[in-house]
Formats: sequence, structure tokens, C-alpha cells
Amino acid sequence: MSIDLCLKEKFDAVNTSPSLKCETATYVFDWRPDEKKLKDITDILSKTSGKFVKIKYIDTGYSIVVTCSFPHSLTGALIIKLSENLELLIKNGLMKLTVGYCTIWKKQKIQEMQEPLEEEVQEIKEQPHDTKEERVAKLEEKKTEGATPQSVINQDILSIDTSVTIINKQLIKEMKTNKQLDETLTKMKVKGLQQLLSLGTNSSLVSYRIRRGMRMEIEQLQLLLTNKTGLLDQSKLLIDIKREIAELQEEISIMSVHILNKREENKKYRNILRMNKPTEESVFIARYHYHATMSGRISFSEGEQLEIYEKEDSFYWKGRSLVSGDEGVIPSSCVYSMSESLQLLKFILSIEEVSLPILQKIRDNSCSNDEKASLFLEIINDDPIMISALRQDKKQHDKRVTGRVKWDSDRVTLYSPSPVQCNDAISNINNNRKKIDLRSSSTIGTVSLLSSTKLHTLNLRRLEIWLTPLTNDCIQYLCTLLTNNETIQELVINGHSISDRGVINICQALEHNFRLTSLDLSNNPLITCTSGQALSHLLLNNSFLVKLNLRETSLSTESILLILQSLCYNNNIRRFILDERHKETCINIYPNYHLIHDRVRWWPY
Repeated sequence: MSIDLCLKEKFDAVNTSPSLKCETATYVFDWRPDEKKLKDITDILSKTSGKFVKIKYIDTGYSIVVTCSFPHSLTGALIIKLSENLELLIKNGLMKLTVGYCTIWKKQKIQEMQEPLEEEVQEIKEQPHDTKEERVAKLEEKKTEGATPQSVINQDILSIDTSVTIINKQLIKEMKTNKQLDETLTKMKVKGLQQLLSLGTNSSLVSYRIRRGMRMEIEQLQLLLTNKTGLLDQSKLLIDIKREIAELQEEISIMSVHILNKREENKKYRNILRMNKPTEESVFIARYHYHATMSGRISFSEGEQLEIYEKEDSFYWKGRSLVSGDEGVIPSSCVYSMSESLQLLKFILSIEEVSLPILQKIRDNSCSNDEKASLFLEIINDDPIMISALRQDKKQHDKRVTGRVKWDSDRVTLYSPSPVQCNDAISNINNNRKKIDLRSSSTIGTVSLLSSTKLHTLNLRRLEIWLTPLTNDCIQYLCTLLTNNETIQELVINGHSISDRGVINICQALEHNFRLTSLDLSNNPLITCTSGQALSHLLLNNSFLVKLNLRETSLSTESILLILQSLCYNNNIRRFILDERHKETCINIYPNYHLIHDRVRWWPY
């Protein structure tokens, strides 16, 4: 398409507000509209400006004026790109280039001055003339002879013509000098702009060199101005040179401001980069896909890298995704790092006693440290909640946490209990206290409590386990307790305390349990779709459960649909609690939802 067909036409697909001056780039080319095509403009802009600019409209005067827009945040990058390709733009007829309020390059039209001056020089060369010394001698002679004023004037005119010849010789020489100055000033502007954009930590030294170089150019111009005597348009030339000096001084001021701003901006960015650069110890890997169920938390996928920068809470850390950039709360049980795993191995090898037989085997093994590390990683892969359990053990060990036991009329609560406190509580408990509440317990405390055979015969009604990661060994003790104790009616395992393997084992233990009526497995992100089949079988085989709570878990919608199908065959469940994020899909997909809707409770975000 020819350029003259799209002059003054808007290139935006829809009407948009006018671009700000600081977001506008103008290219002036020495082209004729009927000789160039729109593709010529798009090609040269693509080569020299990349994808930073977008054409707004094209205008014409004595040349082609292309006005483009660009995001203000890309100003620095655009100027760098244009500086690198300035020579290509000039070769393609660039007369003027501005970005925002800054003129990047402007062609000085010396040719317009040169042609008439050369004509005058040619005319003067054809006329006879005397030297300056001869003219002075003749003037003195005329004065002595008492020549008439008119003759003196005629002689003076002749002498002026002679002076013009000399001046024109100087003018030709001076025009060459001006051309060199023009090229020097152009190179100096480009070089100064490139130096401004490449400012780094040594911006003070660079700014000093730029100012010193510009001052030297000003001094050279002033020196040339002093030596330029006898030119025809001396006053005009003086004005032009002063204007050049003023422009240079203005550029020095602008560059100085840019340098100061750039220095502060670079300092700010360096601090941000220094703060945001994750260390090896702070980068964790997601073991599972996690869907945030509450505000303030972030979702992530299996294998995603996460930076952790705050671990004040044992089970809820603060960090950000290195993939999406989202920041917020991250459940610690869903992430791991190799660096932390090796620290946990070092911890279990250094303490006096471990409660889990599988860890004791590693301690007793006489193999090398590398082989022990390999065995430890296998244990972690087999029992994912082991990491959370060892984190809690290490934290309580390092902080020398002292547990406590609280006795109420119908309940005993154990907070981070030691083995001694667990044994004392079991010895003193009686049938009047029908509830046991275990909170934030270490593995050694949990094993001490759940492995006690006295609990098998105790008249318990309710057992609660909060913020206590149950490893495979602990789950086995709990399943034995559920099988042997014939009085437990309510079981609560809440707060990052159980994983899929634990759920599967407990469901198997409860399939033929005729006493448990309430099972609460809420707030356990390590319960995933792997547990869906076991929970579905539990509802099909256990007809005594009345309440099942599965909110704030990582169960998939497909797993929930499978469990809902079993719920149709279990009329004893009166209250089934699920995350509300599954509600719409379940209602729309499950055809028999209307048969169970009054028994399902959707837990809001």
C-alpha cells in the first residue's frame, strides 16, 4: 500500500485515548509519499525499534512524519534499541528522531547555507581585486592627494570587494570546519546518550566524563568563534553557534538529571534484586498439586518451585511461586527441599534417641553417609508426612520445648508432651475423663501415647489429634487402638496430621467398626485423590457413621463424585462436609444429587 493512501489515518483497531507526550516517538524521513509504501515504514521500524513501538498515524509536510506510541515503562529499552540502530535509520533518510521530550537525532542542513555562498564566491573570483595591503596603500594615497569623498567611496567599495574575495576563501575553509563540527556534535550526542543508558554502578564517573567532554566541545566552539573574523554573516553565525552552545548546555542539564534519576533507579533495582534473589536454602519443590481453599493462600502444581521466606508457623509458611509470582501462605506439608532433607537426616543421626523403628535402622546401619542418605530419601518418598513430623521434632528439640498437660472434668489435653508426661497422663486417667486431646506432639510423644495398651480398655468417647503428623508407625498404633477399644465414638484427625496412606489404613480398620459415628479428617492437604477409593469403600461397608468431614483437603472433584455415589447407598450419613469449590460440578454432573442434597454441607472458602 502506498503511503499517500494512509496519510493521517489512525492505525488503532478501536478508538483509544491519545498517547502522552512521554509515550510518543516521532520519526521524520526525507521521503516522498508517492515513492514509498507502508511496508517500507513497517520494515525500518521493525528492524530498528523491534516490537517496542506501534504506529499511531502518518503525516506529511516536506517529508514523511511517522508518529508511534510505546509503553512508558519501555522508554529506556526503546532508546537503547534506537541508539544501536541509529546509523541504519540515518542511511534510510532519517531527518529527525524524538522519543518523548528528548530529541535523539536531528540532521543539520548545512547544504542550504552552502549553495548560495558558493555562488557568491564564484562571482567574486571572476572580478579583479587587489590585496589588502594594496588597498590600504591606495587609501592613504587618496587621503594625501585630497581626493574627493566620492572617489574615496568608490575606492573603498573596490577594497570591500577585494576583502570579500579573501573572506570567501576563509568561508570555504570555515564551511568545511562547520561540517566537521556538525558531524562531531552528532557523534557526541549519540555517544552521550549511549553512555547515559549504559550507566551502572560507576554512574558518577560516567556522568563526569560526559560533562567534561561536552565542556571541551563548548570551549572549542567558543575558540572557533573567536577566530572567525571577517565572515559575511558573522552575526548570524555567532547566533547559530551560541544556539548550539545553549543546546549543549541544556543537554548537559537534562543528562545530569537523567544520570541522577538513573543512579537512584539502579540503586533501587539492585536492592530489589538482592532481596528477591532466592537462595538455595529458600527454594522448595511442591510434592503435590494444591488448590488454595482460603483467601491469602496460593495454589500451585506438583513440581513447581516455591521460594519460602518466613517459617514462623510450623504448618503454614509464607512465600511465593517462582512460576506464577503469586505470594501468600503455603502449607508446609506440601513442599520439600533436598537441602532441608539432608539437614533432617543430620538431625536424626545426632540426637540421643529416636522413637520410630525405621529411623533407628538408619542410625544402626554401618553403611556410608551417602547410603544412609539414599535410605532416608526412600523413607520420605514412601511416607510423605515423615518430613512434617521430623520438622516438628527438630523445632521442639532446638527450642527445648517443655510440654504440658491440662486436666478438665471430662477431658485431658496434652500439649507437645514428653514421653514422661504421656506416661503420667495415662497412669492418672480414669473412666470419668472420656476425651483425650493430643496437640502439636512430637513423634516420640505420639508413639508413647498411642502405643499404650491402657487406652484399649479405657472408656473413651472422643479422641482428637491436632497438628500432629502421624507417620506410618503412629498410624499402625492408632488402627490397633480403634480395633481394640469398643467405646470410641468420635475421631478427629485435624491440621496436617494425616496423609493418603494413613487414610487408607484407617478406612480399612473402620470398615467393620460398629461404634465410631463421627470421623473428622478436615484441614489435611495431604489427603488427595489417592484416598478417594478408600473413603468410597468405607461408606459402602460401614453403616454406623453419621458424620464425615472432608473439608480443606486436596481431594479432586472426581474423587468427590465417587464418594457421593457411595453416599446414595448409605442412608445413615446425615452430615457430609465438603469444600464448596466442588459444589457446582457435583450438582451439574451427578444425576442423583437431588437424592442426597439435604445431607451435604458445602464449606465456604
